[in-house]
Amino acid sequence: LAVSGASVSGLALGPLVPLLLDTYGWRGALLLLAAVSFNLVAAGALLRPLPLPGGSPGPPRERAGLLRLLRHGPFLRYALAFVLVDAGYY
Repeated sequence: LAVSGASVSGLALGPLVPLLLDTYGWRGALLLLAAVSFNLVAAGALLRPLPLPGGSPGPPRERAGLLRLLRHGPFLRYALAFVLVDAGYY
């Protein structure tokens, strides 16, 4: 379910991009696609862990969070799946 959003958006953008190009030109189409991507960045910023009850609401005190993430197996498989999907487009 998590990775299916990438393929659904790929199917939706296929016919949408020529329509945007015909309607708004290449500059307007790129601006609209950038606006959609910017909204996805804002939505992705909301995907953070909820604070534990009784824990501090601030950021974790550890600075090695990125290193732990890069050693986390499910994250690495998820990232590799997107690399392969993006490579498959070309």
